[in-house]
Amino acid sequence: MTIKSKFLYLIILTSLIFQVSKFYSFYTEYSAWQYVDWLINYQGGFVRRGLIGEFLFQIHKMINIDLDILIFSFVSFLYLMVSFLLIKTIKYLENSQFNTLIFLSPGFFLYPIMNSEVIGRKDILFLLVTAFFVFFEKRLNNRNLFVVLILLVFFLSLSHSIFLFYTPYLFFLFFLIKSVRKVKVTFTEIIIFLTSLFIIFFLIYFNQGDELIVSKICNSVKNFVNSDCEIRGQMFWLGNDAKSHISVQYVKFNHFLIYLLSIILVYFFIFLKFFNSKFKINNLNINKLNPALLLLILFLLTLPIYYLGSDWGRYIYLSFSGSFFIFIFCIKEKLFLKNYEIKFNKIFFILLVIIYSFSWTFPFYHAEQIKFTLKKPILEIVESF
Repeated sequence: MTIKSKFLYLIILTSLIFQVSKFYSFYTEYSAWQYVDWLINYQGGFVRRGLIGEFLFQIHKMINIDLDILIFSFVSFLYLMVSFLLIKTIKYLENSQFNTLIFLSPGFFLYPIMNSEVIGRKDILFLLVTAFFVFFEKRLNNRNLFVVLILLVFFLSLSHSIFLFYTPYLFFLFFLIKSVRKVKVTFTEIIIFLTSLFIIFFLIYFNQGDELIVSKICNSVKNFVNSDCEIRGQMFWLGNDAKSHISVQYVKFNHFLIYLLSIILVYFFIFLKFFNSKFKINNLNINKLNPALLLLILFLLTLPIYYLGSDWGRYIYLSFSGSFFIFIFCIKEKLFLKNYEIKFNKIFFILLVIIYSFSWTFPFYHAEQIKFTLKKPILEIVESF
């Protein structure tokens, strides 16, 4: 095992411990954002974001375990599984400094360490599902693979509506998997996928939630939440109509500039890799396209969420995570005819990693400046032990 591999293992392990310990603090204080989101269920009727919460609520009733302990255990398990799958990616990074820089992008798994507000949110579900497609697709035949894709699209989107905008990443992975298997995506599969998205959209749109539903949900979990459940955090937003979620009206021009710069920096190495590479897959049409163009299209498909929501840092983090696992699949299956690589001087590479990966981060919520910080995240990690 190389020194670089040991370093990456250490970073993943540190990230796992930090995120679980941070979520533990959110769980003990019944955080209105990170913890309460997992409590949203169907006890007040069908409502957006409620699927995973209803699932956990029913388990709580069946096995008579405290719901808060169940949520903490479940979320910790999700982080453990994602960390395990991240470790599986290391073998595709060992012999490439350039690939390591992509892995250590501030927009990937380091982002929650630098912005602890992200920890404990349902974003971890998207990372796990995307990684599942990359590493376990061979266990499914073509038909079952598509069925699992549709089920996971429903599962993700009904657990949190934000994931509806990230389903194209899953479909593109599905497309790549079938291309590797020398099987074309059928017109029927495309229609079923798009129909599923429309069904999910209407289910979410007509079941936004209201104060009555929130009241019933809070009553169903009253022993595992603070008394102000209905007026704070995720529950409060669930009780408001969709217009109140639209955040672009509060955005200043400086916000656009700072997030545009962040996107350029976060995507710099992976975009350079795709731009200077070429596909060699069983689809002549896609082989004619520059791979970087596909990354750009996938990102552009998520733009509506920036109009509807305000957690722009999270949205970039999710987009990059989807792009990263597509990248890993391409490396794993040798889908690049031309594999772009740059070798750096060792000292320069170490300095580049410190400056690029650990010295700055982009804001989680609307903000007017990039956070150039190394001291704060390191102190938070130390304090978590």
